[in-house]
Amino acid sequence: FMKGAAYTLGGVDAWISRSGYTGEDGFEIAIPGEDAAKVADLLCGEPEVKPIGLGARDSLRLEAGLPLYGHDMTPEQGAVGAGLIFGVNKRRRSEGGFPGAARVQKDLAEGTQRLRIGLALEGRMAAREGAKVMSGDSEVGIVTSGGFAPTLQHPIAMAYVDTALTANGTALQIEM
Repeated sequence: FMKGAAYTLGGVDAWISRSGYTGEDGFEIAIPGEDAAKVADLLCGEPEVKPIGLGARDSLRLEAGLPLYGHDMTPEQGAVGAGLIFGVNKRRRSEGGFPGAARVQKDLAEGTQRLRIGLALEGRMAAREGAKVMSGDSEVGIVTSGGFAPTLQHPIAMAYVDTALTANGTALQIEM
């Protein structure tokens, strides 16, 4: 767990890690795109391997509260507001010297306007990326990911909302 290494799968160079990103006991495999079908066929030929789609990955990562780059993480949204500062150890936070250190140190010192939070939705309709998060008549955030949580049996979402509204149990509305 939390390790990765270079391997060869069927003659294809691969980086295999086990970060738990999917929220399950699986592996992440990075290979050149042109070799994807070959490696997928090789892996699916093993009786222990079961293929899943992006929808399954999305529901698992949402239930685990894991952000997805390009949706819940962007160049504009820093690591502090995304709740990912655990990935930078305390010494590096204070000393800097890593890509993005100036932004991380500034956000730690001054705080951020918005934070990434999880939302439990009422009803059966899922919120989608880009939906406005409202507090009364005021827009206070935006949904970055959403879907139905099979384990919880109700829709959930991730959103960035104004820092003042991030306390657990805060009632918000989503414009759908």
